[in-house]
Amino acid sequence: MANRARQLHAIYLTSGSHDPDKWAHLLREYASHSSLREAALVYARNLPRRTHHQPLLPVLLKAAAAASRPEHGLGRSLHAEAIKSAFASDLLVGTTLVSMYCKCGDLSDARRAFDEVPDRNVVTCNALLAGYAAAGDMDGALALFGGMPSRTHVTWATLIRGFAEKGDMAEARRLFDTTPEGLRTVVTWTVVVQGYADVGDMETAREVFDRMPARNPFVWSSMVIGYFKAGDPEAAQTVFDRIPRPNLVNWNALIAGYAQIGCSEKALQAFHSMLEERIKPDEFTMASVLSACAQLGSLEQGRKVHEFINQKHIRKNHFVMNGLIDMYAKCGDLDYARDIFDSMRWKNTECWNTMISALASHGRSEEALQLFFMMECSEQKPNVITLVAVLGACTHGGFVDEGLRIFNKFEVYGVEAGVEHYGCLVDLLGRAGKLKEAYEIVKSIPEEPNEVIWGSLLGACRVHGDAEMSKLVSDEINRLHSVRVSSNDAEYIMLSNIMAASERWEQAEQLRKKMARHGIEKTAGCSSLDLGIPECQEYVGSRQ
Repeated sequence: MANRARQLHAIYLTSGSHDPDKWAHLLREYASHSSLREAALVYARNLPRRTHHQPLLPVLLKAAAAASRPEHGLGRSLHAEAIKSAFASDLLVGTTLVSMYCKCGDLSDARRAFDEVPDRNVVTCNALLAGYAAAGDMDGALALFGGMPSRTHVTWATLIRGFAEKGDMAEARRLFDTTPEGLRTVVTWTVVVQGYADVGDMETAREVFDRMPARNPFVWSSMVIGYFKAGDPEAAQTVFDRIPRPNLVNWNALIAGYAQIGCSEKALQAFHSMLEERIKPDEFTMASVLSACAQLGSLEQGRKVHEFINQKHIRKNHFVMNGLIDMYAKCGDLDYARDIFDSMRWKNTECWNTMISALASHGRSEEALQLFFMMECSEQKPNVITLVAVLGACTHGGFVDEGLRIFNKFEVYGVEAGVEHYGCLVDLLGRAGKLKEAYEIVKSIPEEPNEVIWGSLLGACRVHGDAEMSKLVSDEINRLHSVRVSSNDAEYIMLSNIMAASERWEQAEQLRKKMARHGIEKTAGCSSLDLGIPECQEYVGSRQ
């Protein structure tokens, strides 16, 4: 714990220790317990001047790069310190600088640091190669790869992963097939399987998977996740059942998979099976379990999961905190969700989005708008999801001026307005009776507006009794339906109902007939019931 680091610090100061290995150990203790600031202060202020600094620089540089928000400023300061101390050209320090700049997303400085290392080795090259691959600069990666005097299995796996993550499986497979036999490890095989799974090619993923001479837990999870993404939960379960001894990573893949496709009961059942196998859950497990509780709308179950998290001392990272906010909001306890949100010292964009969306969906539009203004003043920038949520809040609250102001600031936020944002704005103006302005907005949308946006405006025309605009919008809808066929039953039903309510009986009937002609059926409604899934409470205090 951080307390242990402070105790060691006091001992080293009292004893006047100059042993760099001991001080390096102290910095690791601080950094490993999220006390990077204290580690930096130890290095900058309290380190005895006679202590040799060189072994400490890589420790602090690695900690700066590994932080949840990479400390770019600290890394630059340490780089300057390395130059002053003549350690920048040291192989270990130089390699760590390259890695640090890559993880901070600064490839130009990473390349400069790389070029300044006189006797670089394959590890230094691999560090820069990983940076190019992570940034998607595969031309730079290939150029570096081509000039490397030697390569390791890490080199090949890194390059193949870069192409796979860009979705270029043809090049990833070509490189895999040319990888020397001795350097084709289980990691290399896993990268290829995961690449095919990510692009939805489960047939080829299965072919490579079946040829693997050995398998690790990650490749099993890649197959499970891949089948869930492909919409085949039965195949995902079958693969999971074949795993010789499922570990936490495998269970997390199964639970998350069921939660993500809306099979909440199965996600909770998998969670309880995992506990029965005495596998200790982590924060990723609990984020998926909270998502399942939120989908079920079971506040009682959600509270028991929250209690489980507390009693098992599961780390409350942003996945868990965001899951708790979302669960309480969707289960109806919005005030407690807000309490959790307010208690967070640092909030990422997803946490802001969840709380703003929750307030907006519960009709607390003014609170949602106030929270958005607070977010504008924070270090987190609104994204596409934030802006949909806040424009929705403006619509339901009737905040026309605020909605227009926010929409006109999209460029400031660095967000390109999409159809969903235009739809919110049209709905906002339509409800306020500003039908001409709404019509002009629809006509200005860069891509073809869909029937939902036109239907929203048509509904507003009916509410405000504007027959002339209603005719204009109806003509646009008829034009759209004449040039393309939608497969969305909700569009047809909504438009048919609007036409009928506007006493346009013939057009309403034409829409119903078009649905039948193209084999589009109305989706049946369904309800969710709590089936009495076993509760977490029976495991609290009895399982480790």
